[in-house]
Amino acid sequence: MIASEFPGDLNTFLAFYKFQPELTKRLDNLETNSIDQSVINEIVLWKVNRYVRLDDENIEQLKKLESMKAGEHKKGNDVLKALLGVNGVDLPMASTILRFINPKVFQIIDRHAYRAVYGKKYPLYQATPAERKIALYYDYISDLIDLCKSKGLAFTTIDRLLYIFDKKNNGKL
Repeated sequence: MIASEFPGDLNTFLAFYKFQPELTKRLDNLETNSIDQSVINEIVLWKVNRYVRLDDENIEQLKKLESMKAGEHKKGNDVLKALLGVNGVDLPMASTILRFINPKVFQIIDRHAYRAVYGKKYPLYQATPAERKIALYYDYISDLIDLCKSKGLAFTTIDRLLYIFDKKNNGKL
């Protein structure tokens, strides 16, 4: 089952979202001027419990993303490409960092969310070229915008909803 075909209110899945509640709340309320390596570490740990080191230039680029508005995700191309070039960062991690920097513009793409949206296996691997990853991510964001409009969902929490929806309706990966 895919999220767009679900007959009920998808927002009900948010009640089941209990992933690291204290850290999630803190990251949800980030102020862009407070972004530094320790915040990036927390976002990474939130996602996969591993350490990623971003240089000062990457962090400064991330801070500039806060002013972007919904639907302007492609304006983050240089930042996304730079993140994908960092050792230990693949598209799910890069999208997680972007999502916490500006959840009005970016959302997390991972195996659960992708399957919830498209009804099929996540098609990317670590060796997939960055250009292909970026193109898929931008298509995914556009499809999320459409899903949110058609189902009356908040874009800022669609990642969580899709994660729970997929686990409950499609089982293990």
